[in-house]
Amino acid sequence: MKNLQRELARMFSEPKRRKPDPHRRDREIAKPLAAQHGIEIERCEDGGFNVWPPKALDTRPEWIDPFDGNHFCNDWTEARMLIERYAHDCASH
Repeated sequence: MKNLQRELARMFSEPKRRKPDPHRRDREIAKPLAAQHGIEIERCEDGGFNVWPPKALDTRPEWIDPFDGNHFCNDWTEARMLIERYAHDCASH
């Protein structure tokens, strides 16, 4: 009887509300921008990302990577910042 009560309560109760994703907007902007400019987003096993500049920028001798040695981002907000900078550098060269 207890199992029946639990199942009925589960079936007729409101679904649990998800917490809003604080990085959703940043992700929605960053991913297409990275794809458009050939910027690589690499997921790390322990969480976070590495954001790598596009090959087009890497081959320019006059271009200096502003994030050289520190391509790691903890979340999509940080990744968006790097991606926007690389996209800006692509557009200005």
